Amino acid sequence: MDHGQNGEKDVLFSFGLITDIQYADICDRQNSSNGRWRRYRNALFCLQEAVAHWKIVKSMPAFIVQLGDIIDGFNASLVDASDNQRSFSKEALDAVMKEFSKLPLEMPVFHNLGNHELYNFSRKELARSVLHPFNSCASASYLSLHQSHPVISKGETKPFYFSFTPHPKFCFVYLDSYHISILGEDESSPRYKQGISTIRKYNKNDDLECLDGLDGLERRFVEFNGAIGTTQLSWLDNVLQQAQKNGQKVVIFCHVPIHPGNRKPLDLLWDYEDVLEVLWQFPCVVACLHGHTHEADYYLDKNGIHHLAFESVVEAPVDSNAFATLHVKNDSIVIEGFGVIKSQVLKFSH
Repeated sequence: MDHGQNGEKDVLFSFGLITDIQYADICDRQNSSNGRWRRYRNALFCLQEAVAHWKIVKSMPAFIVQLGDIIDGFNASLVDASDNQRSFSKEALDAVMKEFSKLPLEMPVFHNLGNHELYNFSRKELARSVLHPFNSCASASYLSLHQSHPVISKGETKPFYFSFTPHPKFCFVYLDSYHISILGEDESSPRYKQGISTIRKYNKNDDLECLDGLDGLERRFVEFNGAIGTTQLSWLDNVLQQAQKNGQKVVIFCHVPIHPGNRKPLDLLWDYEDVLEVLWQFPCVVACLHGHTHEADYYLDKNGIHHLAFESVVEAPVDSNAFATLHVKNDSIVIEGFGVIKSQVLKFSH
């Protein structure tokens, strides 16, 4: 791919991106909401192809961004009648991580938390898992060398939000879309109580994935979305203040989209307005990258921030794929897409 007028020489660094792998060792099924086929076993082959590409490509990525939903929620409901101790969720996660482990040791993978992780595991289990950045030697080592800003909150499990500086001119921020959620939480926990209180203000259905009675932007109040919450927002504000002071451009990674964009208002943070209010205070924020929607959605907001959701691996056609390598320049991000993900350039306006 042509990286622009001056080709690769202007690229500061590159990273790989993949989202919504949703692997499960089950037959293909149609999504009940839109009729699109989900190819659960094929997703693992797509990941294998992506890993193989990143290993040999000339502009090797510095790291990989996995934007959430690494395995599918169906794994949690699978049962082995001959072995009631068998965990299909663990087996599926192990299968995916085995493929990621084939990457070079110096190429860490940073995992974003999606709803399907929380269908399979509790938040406490995830905090102890390899998906947490500080539980992996490769990602923990990378963060320690690139000015990460870990947060330890008393009385809480390790947070899934963090930031790092892959280049002196850039700060990358990982947000936790489900910091306030009813997924993966004990019903007695403060986090669950806040989540159920938030969603019940609008969604009166017994099934909290049901949209009956919800109109317009209220349709975001379903259990497969969540909220950033005040604690994480305060942390985000501090990180952005520091990045602005340092003259860095900021890229946000968040499984659930932050802006309604051009799509139906379904896949959207419960508190997206609060998040945008913080982001819009800082001209240093240039892009927000997401998964969750399973289809591409691009929107340039009033402050010049690019909002882009990527296609899912699990719905990629059998003869295609869905991953990308992003090449970061001083004035843009060049997206080199593979399979159903199209190549495009996100030009910075400030």
